[in-house]
Formats: sequence, structure tokens, C-alpha cells
Amino acid sequence: MSRTLKRTTLAVIGLFVIGVAMGEWLARHRVEREYRQALEARRTLELELGEVRADRDRLSGVLSDEQQRVQRLSATLSTKETELKQVAERLTQEERIILELQGRLLAMQHQFDRLQGELAVTLESRAGRASRGEAQVVELEKVVVSQPAAGGTGLEGRVISFNPEWRFVVIDLGWNVLNIGDVVSIYRDKQLLGKARIERVQEEVSAAALLPESQAMEIQVNDVVRIL
Repeated sequence: MSRTLKRTTLAVIGLFVIGVAMGEWLARHRVEREYRQALEARRTLELELGEVRADRDRLSGVLSDEQQRVQRLSATLSTKETELKQVAERLTQEERIILELQGRLLAMQHQFDRLQGELAVTLESRAGRASRGEAQVVELEKVVVSQPAAGGTGLEGRVISFNPEWRFVVIDLGWNVLNIGDVVSIYRDKQLLGKARIERVQEEVSAAALLPESQAMEIQVNDVVRIL
């Protein structure tokens, strides 16, 4: 083989080897570049996944808070509905009580008006007998005692009418000694039967409502009334 052919062959072989080496280097470089890109893409995906998980956790917390708030609101609403129902029931009951009290007050007014009518008739009858000179049996007159009761004024009167149902008494003391709101005591044989508050006053008679602690069933006509 000639020297020129040998050189040419060697040159071709060298170029081939260089080409192969360059191809391998380029392939390795491309693979490394793709590997680095894959790593970068993985890190990016991991970051995005972390953000997605953080958003999910945050949204889960928000959702849990909202669920708890809804539960609290539902409980509050249920409580308010119960309270509203109780208030409505209480108002209904109070309306019934008011109507009942109004009825009782009206009945008491009628009863008191009837007692006033009876008293007027009694007073007119007594005045008529006095004008005719008839003898009068004085058993309901007010009296002045020589020693007043402890804490009292010394004036006494008598019960001339009594209604146990409505707890009203009519006494023979008028506006010369009593005022509306005064409290009197009712006695029999020095025994305290109860107390009453003056509700109406006329010239010679007054009407009083028994206080709650009074023994309504024990009071009778002619019981002694003392002014406190």
C-alpha cells in the first residue's frame, strides 16, 4: 500500500473516530441537558404540588370553619326560635290573664256599684227615719275610744257590708277621717282578722279591698275597723 493511501485511510479512520466521539459527546450532552430539564420540571412540579396541597389545606380549614359557623348559626337560630315560641306562648298566656283580670275588674266594679247603691238606699232610709223622729238603733256608728290602739289614730268604725268572693268590705267611716290608699285593721274581740286598703271614700262610708294576708272568710258585719 502506498504511503498516500495509508495516510488517506488513517485520515478517514481518524475522522470516523472523531465523528463517533463527537456523536457520543453530543448525545451525552443532549441526555444531560434533558436530564437537567427533567429535574427542573420535577422541582417545578413539586413546588406546584406543594402550593396545591397548601391551598387544599387552607381551603379545608376555611371549609371546616364555615361548617362550624353554620352549625353555630343553626344552633343560635334554633335557640332563638325556641325563645320566640316561649315569648309568644307567654304573651298569649298574659293576654288571657289580662282578659281574665279585666273581666274580674268589671265584675268587681259592678259589685261595688251594687254595694254603693245598697249603701245609698240604707243612708236614705236612715235619713228618712231621722226626719220622721223614729228611734234609731245605733250599732254601726263610729266611736272614739279613750285609749287608741298602738300605732293607730284612736278612731274606730264598723264593717257594714262584706263580699268574701271579691274580698271587699264597706265600713261606716267617710272622707272626714279616711283617704284613698289608707290601710285599716279589722278586729273582733281584740283579735286581728286582717287589713284592708281604702279604694273609695264617700261622705259617711268607704269601701276597702282586703290585703292578701287577711282572713276573708272570718270577717263579718259589725267587726271593728281601726285606722292605722
